[in-house]
Amino acid sequence: MTKRTTDTNVIEHRLLELAYTTDAKITAPVLAYFAPCSIEDAEKILDNLTARDRITMEVEEDGTVVYHVPDRQKLTPRVEAPARPSARSLPPTLAVPLAIRNGRQASPLLAAALSLIVPGAGQLYTGNFLSAILWFLLVGAGYVLILPGLLFHLFCIVSAASSAYRLNSSLARIQLQAQN
Repeated sequence: MTKRTTDTNVIEHRLLELAYTTDAKITAPVLAYFAPCSIEDAEKILDNLTARDRITMEVEEDGTVVYHVPDRQKLTPRVEAPARPSARSLPPTLAVPLAIRNGRQASPLLAAALSLIVPGAGQLYTGNFLSAILWFLLVGAGYVLILPGLLFHLFCIVSAASSAYRLNSSLARIQLQAQN
């Protein structure tokens, strides 16, 4: 689901994009769909631009209010190189961990090896700080009884490799979305 915006600059930018990349009639509902924003916000922007003589308004026979951008011509959308996801552009839950530098992905083998040496180190490598602390404490407590510690340590190693795989697939999905 797309998040609605109320930012007038974003709505105006989307209006320009709509006007110069499509042949669609510009109406408040069309802009609201394209922006995405509420129809009321789209009407306010369009009416404000009309009042400032930036665009013109025309009422059609059926009562539809259509807005016209002067010197409107269809332009080819600007193609930009896909941006690499960075820690700032990713959602907070997918912030790029220490393992990801300059487009390199996390190594599941390295994550497993780190967790073999120190329980939780592989999770730390993939950016799962809370998980790293919990695994360290759980495995450490399990080693008090020896056998549970060994089992927990094995689960920790598998979890670290799995965490690296999940991280890589999440980043691949984000990169695909950025390209589209």
